[in-house]
Amino acid sequence: MRVSLQWLSEYVELAIDAYELAERLTMAGTAVEGVEKLGNELDGMLVGRVLEVTPHPHADRLRVCRVDLGERSVDIVCGAPNVRPGMLAPVAPPGTRLPDGSTIGEAVIRGVASKGMLLSERELGISEQAAGIMELEEAAEPGFPLKKALGAEDTVLVLEVTPNRPDCLCMLGMAREVSAVTGARMRRPHFQLKEDDPPAADDVRVDIIDSDLCSRYSARLIEGLEIAASPWWMRRRLRAAGVRPINNVVDITNYVMLETGQPLHAFDFDLLKDGNIIVRRALAGESMVTLDGVERRLSPEDLLICDPRGPVALAGVMGGEHTEINEATTRVLLESAHFDPANIMRTSRQQGLSSEASYRFERGVDPSGCARAADRAAYFMRELAGGRIRRGVIDARAREIAPLRLSFRVERASKLIGIALEAKEARRVLQSLELEVTAEKAGERGAVLEVEVPTFRPDLEREIDLVEEIARIHGYQNVPSTLPSSSARVGTLTPGQRFKREAARVMCGLGLHEAVTVSFISEAWMDRLDPAREWLPRFPVRLRNPLSEENAVMRPSLLPGLLEAVRFNVNRRVSDVHLYELGRVFLPQEGEALPREPLMLACALAGDWVPKQWSGDAEAVDFFTLKGIMERMASSLMVQEFSLQREELPFLHPSQSCAVLVKGEKAGFMGTLHPRVCDHADLPRNIAVMEIELSLFEAARLEPHFREIPRFPTLQMDLAVVVDEEIEASALEKAIRETGGELLYEARLFDLYRGEQLGEGKKSLAFNLVFCAMDRTLRDEEARASFEVIVTALRERFGARLRA
Repeated sequence: MRVSLQWLSEYVELAIDAYELAERLTMAGTAVEGVEKLGNELDGMLVGRVLEVTPHPHADRLRVCRVDLGERSVDIVCGAPNVRPGMLAPVAPPGTRLPDGSTIGEAVIRGVASKGMLLSERELGISEQAAGIMELEEAAEPGFPLKKALGAEDTVLVLEVTPNRPDCLCMLGMAREVSAVTGARMRRPHFQLKEDDPPAADDVRVDIIDSDLCSRYSARLIEGLEIAASPWWMRRRLRAAGVRPINNVVDITNYVMLETGQPLHAFDFDLLKDGNIIVRRALAGESMVTLDGVERRLSPEDLLICDPRGPVALAGVMGGEHTEINEATTRVLLESAHFDPANIMRTSRQQGLSSEASYRFERGVDPSGCARAADRAAYFMRELAGGRIRRGVIDARAREIAPLRLSFRVERASKLIGIALEAKEARRVLQSLELEVTAEKAGERGAVLEVEVPTFRPDLEREIDLVEEIARIHGYQNVPSTLPSSSARVGTLTPGQRFKREAARVMCGLGLHEAVTVSFISEAWMDRLDPAREWLPRFPVRLRNPLSEENAVMRPSLLPGLLEAVRFNVNRRVSDVHLYELGRVFLPQEGEALPREPLMLACALAGDWVPKQWSGDAEAVDFFTLKGIMERMASSLMVQEFSLQREELPFLHPSQSCAVLVKGEKAGFMGTLHPRVCDHADLPRNIAVMEIELSLFEAARLEPHFREIPRFPTLQMDLAVVVDEEIEASALEKAIRETGGELLYEARLFDLYRGEQLGEGKKSLAFNLVFCAMDRTLRDEEARASFEVIVTALRERFGARLRA
């Protein structure tokens, strides 16, 4: 929304400068994005009076004009057909810079010196009119600065109006806001409408078929119009507001829309069949050509303005080409209506067609202002286009939209805002916003005001909305800063929050960097990772209105976001990437409307884990790097019942893929990314990934307890056993700990060997066993007995034999 302060000053006194006003409006909730100064492009230009026009001695189509510039007269060569003695015109003396960037200089044209240039509207940058020079009003004096003569000096505030404030999309609405924040009195425009017989109802009829989409349709009939250019003052205001002037009738509808916020449309009445307006939904397969010359295919949900022959306008969005105002138009039917905002928004989006009218209708216009806006436009058409206004307004009302009534508790508002608010002050602020206080009564805790909310404020629905109005007009910056009262208790983190932070600290301590990725992913990632949907959900949670296909699905896993981050870094020559993320995923649940949202921990490692240094070569990331991270994390978080189990997943390398178990329950996975996935996603090979459900780890957490340090000597014995290849070392270690008894203090795998002498399909695993007694020095035979128990258990459970 562009607000001309010159125009605004017609409705409210502006006693402060533009920048202070911008600051106050911004603090009151209407953000001012910029302050623009207009008129500087006309610097150096003057008003000139043509004294004499003589033919050019050497050119048939050129003439030499003697022009009075006040203190001097100059000769200017001009080819405009409308130049004549006595007329006032804009002049650019030598050295003047035009709006298009060119500079005027003295010139000799066909042997005649020309000291300046008489200017057309296009050369002034104010319209596309270039057929002749611009003729100024007689009130101007020769030599007077042109920008002052045209009233072109202006300041424009560029506003960012929030969607819930349609009342601020017009000059009167902004005048109301300025009046409230500055205390200046608001002046509404007054006009007297002169009507002529016969009544308009004799020739005009309005039928609202679909009343759910159109609550009110007001129409005025104006005859005897003469289509011409609008007066300069109106064109200047329209241009300041960012609207291109067209002709007087169309400009009036735009001007009144900008003034009142009510979009209007003018039909050529002679092109309407039988003068009958029908407001209805589109029929299946129906189409129409809009003012932009495009044929629009319509859906049954689109609202149309029709005559008995068919559509003449796409309601609330754009008029039809068939009934467009043209130079031959003499009779106009003026439309001023109230349409359903949601329907106009849907039609505008579906048709890919946005206009100043649809921008306002889809936010909500004032249903009570339809007739007054039509009257205002009819008044201008009489004054500026010579029209005769047929008596009466055709005002079809399908349903009434009444003002809302709310109760406002002054004491409650005081507590919510944090100020000492009196009923008198509350009444003043509300009335400054044209919210009528109909009654004041005593409540249990102070005064209660009964407030009638006008229909131009659809955003005010509850008492708390009125509280917000008081706060913003009072000024948020004027609300004192106070500490809220509270008990002496200090807030603490929940166990889940503490566990999450500990997990993050452990991952950072292990050398990983935290990543935060968006919760929306492309479904292409799901196709890359799991084309057959063996692991990922077949029907993920989709967004109804995604910004793009790249963000159309709510993530069922953290991997896509992390892998995107890896690719982003690798493409920028950051090859060593060690990332982790803590975040929620969205897993659909059968029979449930909402998905399950477990908190997950995932990581992705690429490149080198240990960089090359003087003491050795670099160590690349691999499966065992990730395994070490998992074990260290489980140990640091006191998750004791943690294990890995071989399992093939579609996106992991078949020989480097496993499930993560906690208390025997699957809690996640880890492994190396499948080469197929790396190739399809343009990722480097050998990326190690893992993902676990953090809540399952938290549930398996043991409380830390003290373990006594041995005071007596320990005995160490090595145990090397030969087992089948498919037997996992973790299973052997578990059996050793279970059968070693109280004397077994520690068991650690330190060697893996494969060779021909062991036999096909066999491997040797060597464990270092530490025995000790806490109350005495352990004897060799006691340790040997425990050792033999362990060997027997391994032989019976796994068919293990001691390696010779």
